[in-house]
Amino acid sequence: MTAEASPTEATESASDSDSTSPTRAHLIVAAIFLVIGTLLASLASFQLVFPDFLGGIPATTYGRMAPAARLFIEVGWLTIGLLGASYWALGRITGAHQRTSLAYGSLALIAVGVLGGGAAILFGLQTGVVRLEAPLWARAITTVGFLLAAIALVGMARQKGDKLGAAGWYLTAAPIWLTASAIVGLIPGSDGIPGVIQASFVSSTFTGLFLVTSAVGLTYYVVAAISDGDPTETRSLAALGFWSLTIVWANLGAVPLIFTPVPDWYETISIAFAIAALVPLLTIAGDIGLMLRGRIHLIGDRVSLRLILIAGSAFATATVVLLLWAWRGTSTIIQYSPWVDTAWFATVLGACSFALFAAVSVMRGGSSLARTAHGVLSTVGLAVMTLGGLIGGIAVGFSWAVGPASQSYANAGAAWKVTAETFEPFAWLMAVGMAIFFLGQIAFVATLGRRNDEALDMPPAERPYDLEFEGTPRYASWRRLMWGSVGVWLFAALMMLVLPVADNADRDSTLLADTDRTYRAGTVELTGRNLYISEGCVSCHTQAVRPVGTDVGLGPVSIAGDYANESPALLGTYRLGPDLMHFAGRADFFDRVLVQAHLENPRSVMPWSTMPSYSYLSTDELAALVSYLETLR
Repeated sequence: MTAEASPTEATESASDSDSTSPTRAHLIVAAIFLVIGTLLASLASFQLVFPDFLGGIPATTYGRMAPAARLFIEVGWLTIGLLGASYWALGRITGAHQRTSLAYGSLALIAVGVLGGGAAILFGLQTGVVRLEAPLWARAITTVGFLLAAIALVGMARQKGDKLGAAGWYLTAAPIWLTASAIVGLIPGSDGIPGVIQASFVSSTFTGLFLVTSAVGLTYYVVAAISDGDPTETRSLAALGFWSLTIVWANLGAVPLIFTPVPDWYETISIAFAIAALVPLLTIAGDIGLMLRGRIHLIGDRVSLRLILIAGSAFATATVVLLLWAWRGTSTIIQYSPWVDTAWFATVLGACSFALFAAVSVMRGGSSLARTAHGVLSTVGLAVMTLGGLIGGIAVGFSWAVGPASQSYANAGAAWKVTAETFEPFAWLMAVGMAIFFLGQIAFVATLGRRNDEALDMPPAERPYDLEFEGTPRYASWRRLMWGSVGVWLFAALMMLVLPVADNADRDSTLLADTDRTYRAGTVELTGRNLYISEGCVSCHTQAVRPVGTDVGLGPVSIAGDYANESPALLGTYRLGPDLMHFAGRADFFDRVLVQAHLENPRSVMPWSTMPSYSYLSTDELAALVSYLETLR
């Protein structure tokens, strides 16, 4: 006689006794990176309100800490954590053993790559490419780790490939997309705008085709687990959500590039997909809502339920933020503003992190006090950060409109005082929110210390699922899932990488590029440019004048040919300081001696400045940096 385990129960082979499985190792390592990343993010945030905080120490400037914090959080915390949770969830869905050797090998490589890349950024070895700041060697190590994880997870999923359910679809396809995108990121970047497009594609597919899809997959599994549902159940609405989500989020790469020198049609694609992002949001919300229909009041694990609801709310917020960012009418105001942070808060710290928190809550449990403290502090911190970024972005954007509209000043030089004073209270909100969130992660570590083995009884209840399309529901076969996943990625690569890079319109170098923005080996200007990159100046300054009213007075509108001789092109995505595209050619440009004094002690020249001091640079290094800035005409 044999007995069949329920779909949500772990067999001994699938769970691997959780205390010794690769999943536990992944979660411990991920939690360490989470604490390090949120600590660095907190320190960087407070440096915007106390510019001299930790001043004089090279590794603690905003331009170095901010990109290092992103790496530790996105790859160290979320990537490792999501992969670890995927081993656990797929093991329970398929009954397959975790591929222990591959999983541990993957973990070791990713951890080494993150540690090495983060240290390199902090010690001034970053690349200058936004979201790909870690050196090539560090990203190559992590890519090999991603490949091993993809092999392990696909091997597990294949054991039950034709009946994985929605959770299995997401968690199987996500590591494949992660590996493919990481490989594209290793291809040497092209000069000028093609290099910017390549970096944008890698960044958007990493976020949309790995972080977001993995988080949604875990959400499906957690909802099934806490409601005593069947995670392998297949529904037409779930399939619609899967394919629409992956197609839409894979094609949002041009959102941060609105009004920049990329092809106009390229921007239009992302605008269309940003609008279409409402479809998967509503579809997935409706599908999960129907899964929980009539069961919410019966769920005993209220902590995990709350975490999932917060993740869903953050996902909805991120969708709306991206839509407004992509819409040209609103982008005129909010582009380059603190909305850049808001999108990251809502997507990375909100939707993706809270989905992983919920999975860990189901897996590990822990002391109720630690779980409650973690949930409260993380939620409050996220809410405060998001509120500060949303309102701050609007306030800063309108502050940029005042000067050009009144024809009294441009948004540069001494006039930047208006922006600095407008942003200050919102910078406080964002810094305090990040600090609260960091404290929440200290409590999160405590939840990993012990396991809660109390059974949460789920009374039986009828749960009709009455929203089904006509015809007999069909399971997504393994072949359809694999070929469909490859098709989604290739479509995104064609639309968001190959075609825009192949568009040669306006790519010929301009007179500006050939005279002032060509940097030959051995020149002091190239030395200064390398310092600009190593200090992370691109994290705070853009070099792109947009064809919008707020940029009137900053110089000629930037075109693709202006960057033809630059590798990488330093367009940037955030204006914590003024745009520097034509810095040395503007009427308000002050002399070389004053520029060097400003770099060494910003508050001695402009008391309201939020720029950190670069007094630790030698006199020759400061002079080289000034020489580079003088080429920006």
